[in-house]
Amino acid sequence: MAATTPPQVGLPIDKASLNAKMGANAQSLKKSAIGLADLNDWASGYTAEQLVDAYGFTLEEATLFKSACGEVPQVTSVVDGLAFLSKTWGA
Repeated sequence: MAATTPPQVGLPIDKASLNAKMGANAQSLKKSAIGLADLNDWASGYTAEQLVDAYGFTLEEATLFKSACGEVPQVTSVVDGLAFLSKTWGA
């Protein structure tokens, strides 16, 4: 018995549109991971106190920024290790 597709409302959904959406979102994920890694590399040269002095962060903001940067290596490691999504972003 052949599978039936649900009724479509709005934009039509087909194989090409699904592949395009998957590819675009996967590429966006990869580009975001690269951008976060670049930002983390830059931030590694500063302490929270230096961010306060040089860029006008409050100490709380600078500490949050540095803490967020501390999570970036885990994010990039996960993204770099994706077996199937990486095939859709053109890796």
